Amino acid sequence: MSRTPASRSIPLVLLRRFALAVAAIAVAGGVVAMTPRADAVARQAAASSSRWEERLARLDPLRPLDYLELAEEVADAAQDDDERELARQLFGLAGALDTERFGRSAMLAIAALATDEVARTRATAAAELVGGKGVVRESTRYGSAQIEALSRSFSHYRRADGRRALSLLRQNGADALLNAIGPRLPGGARGYRDDCVAMRASGVQVSDPEMARRQLEIELALRRGETRSLSLDIALLGDEPLVEIDLADPKTLWGVDPALPWWREGRWRGNG
Repeated sequence: MSRTPASRSIPLVLLRRFALAVAAIAVAGGVVAMTPRADAVARQAAASSSRWEERLARLDPLRPLDYLELAEEVADAAQDDDERELARQLFGLAGALDTERFGRSAMLAIAALATDEVARTRATAAAELVGGKGVVRESTRYGSAQIEALSRSFSHYRRADGRRALSLLRQNGADALLNAIGPRLPGGARGYRDDCVAMRASGVQVSDPEMARRQLEIELALRRGETRSLSLDIALLGDEPLVEIDLADPKTLWGVDPALPWWREGRWRGNG
């Protein structure tokens, strides 16, 4: 009777114990232990490439439309943050490689993928710049007749003529302009109208020096237009932080390096 080789006679339970022991020794010695950062990188690489590897590898910077189309597909099908980040990178490369054709669309898509309001605001503003429109300042939206009607309404308000002040709001879109600049007035646009109604009924001037000061600042800012000073700009638009966008720095603008447009071995590289 032939003898079974020893390797086949080891009970399964012993093999399992042996495997567990080897794994424990390796982890203790730092052989297979994975740091949280390495784990995150591995997961991101897997998520970024596993479903899209073939399409990514076929991308060519001479065909930037392919980057944009793939970005849209990845964004639509994204199941986690890693895939959304891949979509953002693809949109960034599409915009950086052909800003004239795809810059604005790509940046608006990046804005839609933003995870916080600051990034969303910055990308939306950048979309107007790369699209050649420039950031639209509030003053450019208002016509001279509209500004004149609101200014006259302010003037009658300060003279306690609430009836005439309200009447002028119905001329040349002055009411819409009041709504737009309302946040800069004490009590807002609604408070201004309420004061006018009260003065119309009583004929007594509403004594509010701050309201009068704000009205004069806003009127001057509107009339100055884009030549207004920073202090008048703040009086009209508020003191929220300015969005800084440097079109000369594509890596910061697009969040990717356009010199690394080739997808090779799970990452963007600089040669095909």
